[in-house]
Amino acid sequence: MKVQEYRDLEKLFDIANMLPQVVTNFIQQKLNENVSPSSLLEYSRDFRIFFSWIRPKIWPYVASESELKLELFNDIKREHVQQFIDYLYVKRNLQYISMVRKFNALRSLFSFIHLEFENKGFPILRRNVFATFTMERPQDPLQVARSLQNKVLRLDEINQFVHFVQEGITEQNNLQAQWFYIQNRSRDVSIITLLLESGLIVSDLVNMDMNDVNMIDGHILITRQKAKVRMSHKVMIGENAKQYLIDYMNVRIRSYNPNKEEEAFFLARPNGEVHGKRISKRTIQVMVKKYASKFGASEVTTRQLTHSFGLQYAERNTVRNTKHQMAQRSIESVEKYLILSSIFK
Repeated sequence: MKVQEYRDLEKLFDIANMLPQVVTNFIQQKLNENVSPSSLLEYSRDFRIFFSWIRPKIWPYVASESELKLELFNDIKREHVQQFIDYLYVKRNLQYISMVRKFNALRSLFSFIHLEFENKGFPILRRNVFATFTMERPQDPLQVARSLQNKVLRLDEINQFVHFVQEGITEQNNLQAQWFYIQNRSRDVSIITLLLESGLIVSDLVNMDMNDVNMIDGHILITRQKAKVRMSHKVMIGENAKQYLIDYMNVRIRSYNPNKEEEAFFLARPNGEVHGKRISKRTIQVMVKKYASKFGASEVTTRQLTHSFGLQYAERNTVRNTKHQMAQRSIESVEKYLILSSIFK
């Protein structure tokens, strides 16, 4: 299990402890089936949104979500599911694909409850109302590509954004913020360049150890879990990314003062801490959002940076090469980048 997965596992049970006991049962079974803790963490967040929404609506007399008993779930009607979907769309302003993911997570949970828990031979949950709804992920690659159309950086914007991170931040009225920017600049430029020029995702960066980086051959060894199978990939890095990695490595010890046994490649040292430690997923996401907002591209996130790479790479390479470079399971998963490149032509 990689470092990020251990962190996600801890957060996973922290959230599960705030939810009905059956959620912990569900999570434990999925872990036994080798489902990634990172995936289950997203599930648990979806469960928390649902139960915190529905408890005061139909069980206002129950003090907290963790006190909800399994028998109460029979009170959930089809109209509640529809109201929850409306809530996600109207109040939380979620895109359709995000709503589908949350809905499917809940359908999986309630199917587990319906099948696994009985009383005298009869299901405790008499009816799985989530099974009466259908929400499908958009399968049309053209539809997916169009949804990304205004969320990716083009080649000139990529160069401008990297230059901005390297040179363009000034915090004239906040000396502490300016100090942190200067201290972290080499690390931040390296991270952003890897996202934009290699196809890595955030968890890859968090999990990276010093011995995963091969500067001679120009690749980074990553490990991902897909469909319960853990696989390693060598991801090639470009010359720009390689140079920024070298710049960061030259200041890594001086800027972050890690313990000798620290293996993590990317480090963070919070204010007041003596030794730097492995950077967190959240730190990278917030860092990218901060730079993007100051750059004038507030919609850009870590995921959009990876999509931006996919677009640029697909314009110059075959679909098979794109799949390999981005360490994807199937050609279908990168087809959207080929379509997107044709849209921009």
